[in-house]
Amino acid sequence: MPGFTVDVDVDSQPIYEVIRPPDLSSWEHAALIEWEREWERYVEKIRDRCTTTGETFDNVVATVKGSVKPKTLPNLAIYVLKKLVASVTDADILSAVKARSHTLKNESFPDITSLFCSHADVSNAVQAVSSEEQFP
Repeated sequence: MPGFTVDVDVDSQPIYEVIRPPDLSSWEHAALIEWEREWERYVEKIRDRCTTTGETFDNVVATVKGSVKPKTLPNLAIYVLKKLVASVTDADILSAVKARSHTLKNESFPDITSLFCSHADVSNAVQAVSSEEQFP
């Protein structure tokens, strides 16, 4: 967080921390989850900075569209949002990221019980093993 130091002449010297937004460079599920976490941390840091320095949040925070890599933005706009790049807003990108990252990767959990029952032949019967079968 920004603070102040004092030099020999008792003049205050501001200390600035550079806070950069995370880059959205992939549409993979794991990358979106990580980006969303980092974006929330970034916004929280900017809000803290604004309360300390008195700056306006909207003037300081980076845009979501600006944090998307230039190679990723056209693909995101055309194939995911079905819009032109110029008409994509920050809210569009955030809602698409949240929709994708808050769903399961394969859309559903498999029913493990039925899968186990159909592929496993579990028998509780104990069979007697003769000594010839045990040691050939």
